[in-house]
Formats: sequence, structure tokens, C-alpha cells
Amino acid sequence: MIEINLLPEELRKKKSEPCFCFNPNVEAEKLKFWIGGGAVGILILIVMILFLGSFIRKAQINGLLAREKNFSGRLSQIDSVNKEIAVLKAKMSILDQLTKRKFLWTEKLNQLSDLVLPGIWFTHVYTDSENRLIIEGSVFSKSEEAMASVGKFMKNVKDDQQFFKDFKNIKLESVQRKNKEERDMVDFKIALYFQ
Repeated sequence: MIEINLLPEELRKKKSEPCFCFNPNVEAEKLKFWIGGGAVGILILIVMILFLGSFIRKAQINGLLAREKNFSGRLSQIDSVNKEIAVLKAKMSILDQLTKRKFLWTEKLNQLSDLVLPGIWFTHVYTDSENRLIIEGSVFSKSEEAMASVGKFMKNVKDDQQFFKDFKNIKLESVQRKNKEERDMVDFKIALYFQ
């Protein structure tokens, strides 16, 4: 179809021709848009990298915590074994001390039985980790002589040069008095310190 425009030329609409003119305001706006978009993109990329790094670190921490739980079970076993070893070493050192003694235990126990007074009996005789000979026993008497019997027994032990030569001190560790059937009964614990 043919178009005829009868209007004079000044009133006619002119077809706009593409213009390749440089408009600094428009170019600056486009530049700002691209810089702003690029900055936002870079920020989004940084946030994503940090989030990914955080996720990876969290996974690593969870893995390490799981390994720690596994090791903590083993550590408790190791601690119990170490405690048993320490106890055994202490017992070995006591045995070493006992075997290095320059006396026979049979002679010491025989001398000790000779020193026992009537009415005194031993319940336990043993050595402990503090390099002591412990004597536990009881005294049974009709009158208030029970404590005096313990004191006299300790004096007899200390005065017997043959028995006491391997010890440096004797000490009354504990005393517990009881009344049984109108009789005085005393439980005692004496410690003899080896030299």
C-alpha cells in the first residue's frame, strides 16, 4: 500500500533515523548500572563462598567431634590401665624394699610373738606403701588396764634392741575403746617405721 502525505513538509512527522550520537549522561547511567550490578554480583559471590566455607568447616568440626568421642573412650581405657600400672609399680617398689631387708621375716614375726602380752591378740600384721610395718589388734581385760597394756606392749617393742634395730620409730595410729560384757576392749593400730 502506498501512502501519500499531503501535509506540507514542516508539518509532516519525520521518521527518526538512528542516531549514533554520544550522550554522556546516558553513558554514565549505563556505566553505573553495570558497575552496581557487578558489585552486587561480586558481593553475592563472596557471600556464597563464605557460606560454602562455613558449611565445609562445620562438617570438619562435626567429623573431629566424632573422632574425639571415639578417642575419649580409648583415653578412659588408657587412664585405667595407667592407674593399674602405677598401683603395680608401687607394689613392686614395696616388694623390692621388703626383699632388700637384711633380716628374715620369720625371725621378726617370732620376736614379735614373744613380745605380745597376755590379753593382746593381733588381727592384722602387714606392710604398707609408706614403708611401715602395721600391727592391728585388740586388748581384752576386766579392769581399765586395756590402754595400759597397749602402752606396755609398745614400750616392750621399742626396748627390745634385737627386734627394734631395723626400725626408726613406733607410733600409735589409732585406738578405739569398746565395752563388751562389762569388760574393757580396745582395738589398736601401731605403725613401726622402717629405717
